[in-house]
Amino acid sequence: MDDIMTARAGQRAPTAPGGAPGGHKLSVLVRIDLDGRHVSLVVTGLLTGTNQQALAPLAVRARALFPEADVTVDLHQAPEAEPSAVDLLRWSLDDVQPVTGPVRITAPARSRDQQSEGFRAGGTP
Repeated sequence: MDDIMTARAGQRAPTAPGGAPGGHKLSVLVRIDLDGRHVSLVVTGLLTGTNQQALAPLAVRARALFPEADVTVDLHQAPEAEPSAVDLLRWSLDDVQPVTGPVRITAPARSRDQQSEGFRAGGTP
């Protein structure tokens, strides 16, 4: 079994007009190998175009705290990720990558129907 420290961070979508909850919760589990060589941000819940904005700063902070680590945003546990949200996250991480270093995004393979909306060419692997 790997030696891993874990921490939880959550974000709730903003409330809708009239004070009703937005309803979509994004949860991020940060897994750090004790040797500091691998950091994974494991995302669960519905990833939307709005709440994906919370992930890029977390990845940048992980990169700053562990500059030599392999930093990964793992979307395998977020099967409800909107393809456009994944693209937005990929683009935002591509923008900061020259300054912070690489951050990988791993996601389940999309069906043929979803691939028409695919990832930007040349994006983060």
